[in-house]
Amino acid sequence: MSFRPFFVAGAPKSGTTWLGKLLDAHPEISCRGEACVHAFTKPLIQISNEYNALLERRAGAVSESNIFPPMTEADVHSMMRHFIELRLRVIASSGKPGLKFVGEKDPYHGPNFPILHKLFPEAKYLHIVRDGRSVAVSAWNHNERSLKPGQRGPTFDTFMNDTAKMWGDMLQHTLKAVPSLGRNYLEIRYESLIADPLGGFSQILNHLEADSSESVVQACVEAASFEKLSKGRAQGQEDKGSFYRKGIADDWKNQMTPAQIQRFNARSGGMLEELGYQ
Repeated sequence: MSFRPFFVAGAPKSGTTWLGKLLDAHPEISCRGEACVHAFTKPLIQISNEYNALLERRAGAVSESNIFPPMTEADVHSMMRHFIELRLRVIASSGKPGLKFVGEKDPYHGPNFPILHKLFPEAKYLHIVRDGRSVAVSAWNHNERSLKPGQRGPTFDTFMNDTAKMWGDMLQHTLKAVPSLGRNYLEIRYESLIADPLGGFSQILNHLEADSSESVVQACVEAASFEKLSKGRAQGQEDKGSFYRKGIADDWKNQMTPAQIQRFNARSGGMLEELGYQ
């Protein structure tokens, strides 16, 4: 490939879209989502197993000299990598003459980091982590916005319980894979990036080994600012009808009771405490 690949992960409503916009604003980077590559690559494992079983059955009906060798794991991984490369090349023609890095963001990259790392050992892996309580509140408002007129969704308590388990499970599976990624992995805290976007984004660019000069960082942060994405609203000014609703870090403090917070931590498998959020 003529570019260096990277993958962006994070539980839904953790800031993956914002991070993707920051990265895509960079003159050396193209970043899009979500290509749903795992929906295509994972079935290849089952398909190859079925294919090998067919070869084995056929082998019993032909002479030994005509037996065709089965597919190996390396063969399957080569097919998976080729498919993902094809998808990345689609966004590599982004009209940026200085393009060096191409990435794809998907919440489901995290649990799939182990296989991605086997396919792309040279790639960089970015994982954005957000307080699960904020994830629940943001996801709840997004769900409410998506309801059709007259349609009723679940109560906040029910939705929060489900989100807590999803968030906890996804974080646990992702963090298990982190040791194998070594220096290619970078964890980004949403709250820190909100508080210091210039410093936080500069760290991300240094991890990718992209241009992190002050002028480039400033231009990217401005291009992906809440004001720009929300078409003029100040950060903290809410519009429940917008995907970019409020743009603040700790909105859960305005919506969750102490009992709900305690239950959230329990349902998430204690991940709030493990990640230092409680």
